[in-house]
Amino acid sequence: MHNLIRFFELCPDLLMVSDLRDGMITRVNPAACRMLGWSEAELLQRPFLELIHPDDRDGAAAAVAAALGAGKTTVWLEHRMIRKDGSHFWTEWHGAYLAGEELVYGTGRDITERKQAEAALAAAQAERNMVLESIGDAFYSVDAEWRITYVNALAAERVGQTPETMMGRRLGDFIPPERRAELAPQFALLQRAMAEREQQDLEYFSSSERRWISARIYPRDDGGLSVYFQDTTERKQMEEALRASRAHFEAVANLVPDMLWRAEPDGTPLWSNQAWINYCGSPVVMVPDGGWSILHPDDLEVSRGTFEAGLRSKQPVIFESRFRRSDGVYRFFLVRVQPVLDSDGEVTAWFGAGTDIDDLKRSQELQELLIAELQHRTRNLLGVVRSLAAQTLAGSATLNDFSERFNSRLGALSRVQSFLSQGSAIGIRDLLRAEIAAHGIEPDEPRVVLDGPPVELAASAVQPLALAVHELTTNALKHGAFATPSGRLAVRWRMEGEESPCLSLEWRESGVVMPDEKPLRRGFGLELIERSLPYQLKAEVKMIFSPDGIACNLVLPLADTNSVARPLVA
Repeated sequence: MHNLIRFFELCPDLLMVSDLRDGMITRVNPAACRMLGWSEAELLQRPFLELIHPDDRDGAAAAVAAALGAGKTTVWLEHRMIRKDGSHFWTEWHGAYLAGEELVYGTGRDITERKQAEAALAAAQAERNMVLESIGDAFYSVDAEWRITYVNALAAERVGQTPETMMGRRLGDFIPPERRAELAPQFALLQRAMAEREQQDLEYFSSSERRWISARIYPRDDGGLSVYFQDTTERKQMEEALRASRAHFEAVANLVPDMLWRAEPDGTPLWSNQAWINYCGSPVVMVPDGGWSILHPDDLEVSRGTFEAGLRSKQPVIFESRFRRSDGVYRFFLVRVQPVLDSDGEVTAWFGAGTDIDDLKRSQELQELLIAELQHRTRNLLGVVRSLAAQTLAGSATLNDFSERFNSRLGALSRVQSFLSQGSAIGIRDLLRAEIAAHGIEPDEPRVVLDGPPVELAASAVQPLALAVHELTTNALKHGAFATPSGRLAVRWRMEGEESPCLSLEWRESGVVMPDEKPLRRGFGLELIERSLPYQLKAEVKMIFSPDGIACNLVLPLADTNSVARPLVA
């Protein structure tokens, strides 16, 4: 008995005995007095229920009544006890009723720290649940036995359940038999994560749901798994739309003959179209120095300075520059660079286009050259016409005579200009045939012989030679080979000399009865042949008036490269 009293006095837990009839405390140990702040005498004057927190009294009384009503002799309670100073603390009580004594023996233990830890855990779980319910991802967790330990509403909804109906059940219970084959790869990945304890990621298309799912599986410290998964259909559709849009853009961009490229806000190139690759041999991102190395060195400084000024001002840029082709050839390009601005006016990208204008530039240069040549030829032609008019007038007896001769010579001059305007090579044979035919004589008639190798005349030699041939043909028609049925004309030419090459041409008429006076007066025609050809072409001219007809021998030096003629190589 002494030992029991000593235990009662030394026990650190609360020990109380109360009367079952009125609930008054009949005995209390020192530990209970210390924890409650009351003296033993004060506690022995109070009922046990009065020491219970008001919010917990009804629950405690009901629990005791229920236990006694069920014939039980013990009861477990958790409630808050009130100290003398009004504060409270959590206690766990074990009460025992001994029949026949009408007394209840109770032992209590301070569980405040445990309750605080439980409250903190509950708060953390509530916060976790709130987060897991509010995120856009479905989430569930399972233990090592594949039993669901948590599932949020979104995940439960995916399988037509609620979190309450799924908790504690096996994951496989919620997979319809018709979907097991479809979901077999996903379950294999879950099993791999469970066995290897490594994170696993998976994205798949659910044919039954007609949507894309992305899942991430994390091993848990308790041996189970946590699984996040979300519907990524909209993202996949946007990605596909973006891919299609990019493919459409690149298809269109690759159809454009211009070189196109895109660059970062600072001008660093990112992309180029097929035209760029075809011209440069590689994409712009592979060209050294950000693409600038393909510019002609003479154009680089000005072109780069123009573009950098555009970078600073955020304004479009236009300039011309020569770009090096993959074979090393430079061609002129018109370059236009346009910034793309956001709502704040900041550059988000630059788009550039290079248009090949090399042919246009050459055409413009050729046009300028042709205009200059036309002006030069026009001035020369007017000079020739003025000289023709003056010389013809001086050698004409009447106005009709002047008109006839002048119009004839203008016709010859017109034929010369027609030859020159064709732009193609002019051969001696072609010139002779054209002039003879212009006088109504068929060049292929038996009485006409044109014999010699192909020789191409320089443009500077065509006009004086054509006018000389015109005078000779006119004279032949009036007084010479073409004035009588028995007349003949033979024109032969050849190339002579190696060190000082020259063209030798002989005009010989025959079968003509020459009049006593020379048919070719020493007027403009003879002057043109004997004086103009030596002056303009440095030619040697010899006119022979034989009784059988006129002969004219011409020797045209070729020392001045291509100034008169050059042979054609067959």
